Amino acid sequence: MGAFPLTVGPPPVAPNGLATAAIVLTGAYAAVSLISAATTPGQVETLKETYADPNNASIDPISTLLGLANFAVGVGAFVLLALWMARIRANRTQLGETPGGPPAVEWWGWFIPLANFVLPFLGMRAITKRLVGIGVLLGWWLPFCAMWVVSAMFSITQFGAIDLSTGELTDMDVLDQMVPLAWASAALVTVSWAFLLVIIRKTTTKHLER
Repeated sequence: MGAFPLTVGPPPVAPNGLATAAIVLTGAYAAVSLISAATTPGQVETLKETYADPNNASIDPISTLLGLANFAVGVGAFVLLALWMARIRANRTQLGETPGGPPAVEWWGWFIPLANFVLPFLGMRAITKRLVGIGVLLGWWLPFCAMWVVSAMFSITQFGAIDLSTGELTDMDVLDQMVPLAWASAALVTVSWAFLLVIIRKTTTKHLER
């Protein structure tokens, strides 16, 4: 049987403003990732100098600023995307549908170790049922999860040049692996964002149609 719209309260309104803001800020996160990848060779050289002579260690201002920008934009993108998802869920519920999925998972699902590789996807799948195909959803989520893995490899590589038991520099060339890893991470998050853009636009436009 079809869903019957509820009549309590004013009719739901498409969250166009939230959708646009979420698209812009998640796109900005991808852009910062690309800029960070472009500056990674300089970061590698700074690390090499630091490991070779810790007494001459210096702070790379560009890397520091990009790191702060990445964090700030990432937090903002998360908040706006979660707000958009929550509004879509509320609208569909008001229309008499039951989106299903873990309740409010768009807020807490990202922070459960290992489960966060599944929970946000389940939340997005729930609110986009019959609106967006599974292929588009996987196009968003699989590259994003792969980006997490590559980013972790990037962080681990920074310590690969050091013997952690002695603190001595052992293989400085390992640091060069950070450059392709940074580009891979940036490429993955950019591909993920392109699919997310489609998801947000299509869902925002179609979720109130009957």
